[in-house]
Amino acid sequence: MSASNNQMLSTDRELKNIRNKDFESIQQFINTANSRLDAINSITNNSHAIAADAVTAMICENHDSVNSEISLDTTNKMSVCLRDGEIILRIVTYLLVSDDETVLSKSCLKDLKNTYLALGVPLKNAIRIIELMRDATISDLKSTVKVMSGEKGFLPDLISNTEFQFERIINLLQ
Repeated sequence: MSASNNQMLSTDRELKNIRNKDFESIQQFINTANSRLDAINSITNNSHAIAADAVTAMICENHDSVNSEISLDTTNKMSVCLRDGEIILRIVTYLLVSDDETVLSKSCLKDLKNTYLALGVPLKNAIRIIELMRDATISDLKSTVKVMSGEKGFLPDLISNTEFQFERIINLLQ
């Protein structure tokens, strides 16, 4: 018997020893992972609306943000906030999938604070936009998962992890 045949027989015996409980655990893991990825995909698909709504809401909360004496170009500042909002959401989704925090030091986010200071964007406004995006993202996750069928036990962990990732980014601005 060749080594290849021995390996196939060994693998076949191992597969026969797997119990139904093991299959159920594997199936649950795959279903949870797929649901988690569907929820994260929803964030990515809605990133433009989430960012735009957050910037608009911050302006509505703080009318002085567009009438500031240090305002160089309000349209430019809003464009930067919108662009950065979408980038932040993409980075949050990457962190939710990979939990690779090195992306924070390798991305444009490491200089986010300096960018906002140079443009005259008050940091409290930038932080407020991120908080609003966090809240909208969590709302999106809840509504996306509500529509999904099957096990939803992963949702509290996903929400907690999402809040944590946004806090990491907020901390870059403080």
